[in-house]
Amino acid sequence: MKKNRLRVPVAVILLAVSLAAAAWAAQAWIVEILANPSRFWNIKVTIVGQVRSVQAVPEGTTRGYYQLLDESGPNTLTVRSADLPPVGRSYSVTGIVVQDPAKPDIPVLKEASRSTPGMASATFYILIAAGVVFLVLLIAFLVLLSRPKKKAGETVRPRPQEPARPAARPSAPPAAADADKTVMISPAAAPEGGDKTQVFMSLGADIIVERGPDKGKEFPLHKPIMTVGRPGARKNDIELNDDTVSKDQAAISYDNVRKAFTIANESSTNPTKVNGQVVSGPALIENGATIEMGRTLLRFKKD
Repeated sequence: MKKNRLRVPVAVILLAVSLAAAAWAAQAWIVEILANPSRFWNIKVTIVGQVRSVQAVPEGTTRGYYQLLDESGPNTLTVRSADLPPVGRSYSVTGIVVQDPAKPDIPVLKEASRSTPGMASATFYILIAAGVVFLVLLIAFLVLLSRPKKKAGETVRPRPQEPARPAARPSAPPAAADADKTVMISPAAAPEGGDKTQVFMSLGADIIVERGPDKGKEFPLHKPIMTVGRPGARKNDIELNDDTVSKDQAAISYDNVRKAFTIANESSTNPTKVNGQVVSGPALIENGATIEMGRTLLRFKKD
């Protein structure tokens, strides 16, 4: 009975944790949306950033578009709104990622709500604190209910002890005739320390260093998003020992639907060039394309 009563608060706690995780998972970065827009089509996300510019459509109204910039990089995301905000203010914007009618490959955020980041965070923490207090009170109340009530004049008698059972006799050793039997050992019972083979997924493309301190190195592309930069706080998938390359230089993304690779510059100080052209947002890279960053020259090779 006590276990059944305790299942209710445990279920409530798990529900609260899952809801908090879902709310946190809704947070997104602009660089992720621009690098792989097909992953976010028609998905509701929340972005915290600063308004850089606004454009009324038609002119003289409060409707139109504005550019939102967050801390993930120098690239902005276009937001469609019915109430344009002032330039320079920071907001927490929630909306659905849709396709630009003029450019289907360009993502646009259709604004659903907008609030000040500080107010939204304070409200979030207040709700969490209130939920924790409610759960504590609920558990205390159920624990009090689960305690057995002693009736007036009732004497609690101890349960009679069961007689001790005789010790089991040790099993007889196997007969000598069984000495020649073959014993099968399951794979799970095999001793630890054996060879373990890790599965390596290849996307059929490589990055080859043709110029720079890491000349001759090859980096196979094996993840949907591969980060590029010199060693630092961020653990890059492609690390370059070039002091003219930023720690957060660029990111190479793979679109599984179009079977195509793109690269986006993530550095605010060092440019990234594809075939000699400076890129900022996601730029398509094809077989044999050159990628320049700092003193390093990379070659994109597709199998």
